[in-house]
Amino acid sequence: RASADTGRVSDPAAEQDETGPGSRTRTVASPHVDSGARAVRPEPRRRRPRPAREETGARPQPGDVLHADFRYQIVRRLGRGGFGSVYMARCLDAGEPGAPPAHVAIKVLGSSRDPRAASALKRELAALLAIEDDRIPKVYDWSLDGENAFVAMQYFAAGSLADAWPFLDHRDEQQVWRLITDLLQALSAAHRAGILHLDLKPSNVLLDGDGGFVLTDFGVSQAARMSKGLLHQGKVAVGLGTHGYRAPEQDKLSLKDFDLRTDLWGVGATAWALYTGIDLNKRQEVLRRAEDGYVYGLPLLSDVAISCPPPLEEVVMSLLFIDPDRRPGGASQVLAQVRAIASGFGLDSQTVASARRSATDPTQVQAVIDAIVDPLWSSISKAPGFDRYFAKYEDGEVLASHVDGGFHTFLLLSGTVEVVRNDAVVDVEDREGAMLCAISTLTGAPRELTLRARGTVWTCVFNEAELEQLITCNSSVAVRMLRQLAKRVASGPPRHGSAAD
Repeated sequence: RASADTGRVSDPAAEQDETGPGSRTRTVASPHVDSGARAVRPEPRRRRPRPAREETGARPQPGDVLHADFRYQIVRRLGRGGFGSVYMARCLDAGEPGAPPAHVAIKVLGSSRDPRAASALKRELAALLAIEDDRIPKVYDWSLDGENAFVAMQYFAAGSLADAWPFLDHRDEQQVWRLITDLLQALSAAHRAGILHLDLKPSNVLLDGDGGFVLTDFGVSQAARMSKGLLHQGKVAVGLGTHGYRAPEQDKLSLKDFDLRTDLWGVGATAWALYTGIDLNKRQEVLRRAEDGYVYGLPLLSDVAISCPPPLEEVVMSLLFIDPDRRPGGASQVLAQVRAIASGFGLDSQTVASARRSATDPTQVQAVIDAIVDPLWSSISKAPGFDRYFAKYEDGEVLASHVDGGFHTFLLLSGTVEVVRNDAVVDVEDREGAMLCAISTLTGAPRELTLRARGTVWTCVFNEAELEQLITCNSSVAVRMLRQLAKRVASGPPRHGSAAD
């Protein structure tokens, strides 16, 4: 199961060694299964041999039939990119068990002799098979053999956001909120699978026909830092993303500069463009640079559209900080903030947890560092710039609440933290080096408990991107987290709702 592309096709420009998506024992969407479920089936026996095909390199024409597990007759071309084309096709085997619906989108490789094209198609297929979410289209079938390698995917008749651009009401606030919410949901699923999209733009956003949006075209996707670790720090051959919509750090062409916050920029830029009606790929003069003294990469929404509601402006502009460290830490964090606005709770420019970090006394921070006994955390905390993560809480103050929608992890360095459920203390944590709320930070799962300081407490506070960076740059931290989790599982039934959750 994975994504489909039916609108215009971006030009995947990343070049990287890739392997195929793996075994042909697959999970395939079934018309007899509810849209949120999947049916697992082994590799089916082919009912008919594939016809021999001349290696001419000619692209498919209307009426041509492509063969994989099922047969697909080309109807018309929907779009073309640098490495191939997307077609609407009829599944000639629709109605058979496990078969796709009658109409599908077919992404066809331009030429199997072009290693960059083959890499892009394999990358997209492998990425999308790893993601499961209704804001990312389904993959039904594929063939990577022969001259016309292709992937059969879910078809969206309404096309892409770029296709509909001239006909949209660009000041429709609810439309922009829906776009932001749907893209964040898609990214949250992709990021949990360890995948960065890196090319968010209107032509890669499909209309679902019901007022919603679907993220497609993972042809330039890359493994997130959590997957890469420090083993892949090279440069890409060509810049990823589309100028006008890509994040400033993508101009550096270095994969180590990309993380979850890079994709958040794409959400912000696409939402900004939708609300203002300005296509950033055509109006690049509105882009701003840090070298010119700007904080945001685009003008404030209210400077372009004076009637822009403040909550919408605050969310969109928070994604458009030129400095990625000033953006939110991950899609789940922003999604929780958007849902809080929808529920009437409002939104602060910074969460309480992150705001705490800027209020610490450097002298006190140094005293805490000097008192750390654990050699791992003593070494890490002395690294240049690490002091910016320190936060202090006094007796009775709340570190994290089950109602705040935050997704921060707390590294306990000194003091005692009470774990509270329904106003009752259910656990107490005082171990130096304990990681609190890491699971909810990395998975986006709702927090069910409240953490409260008992006496003075010192912690380091990390958002999702910062925690991922900490783990990938310090393998010993990852090993410790795995051992702590394994110990909890091995010691008996999981303590559902414990401090580590």
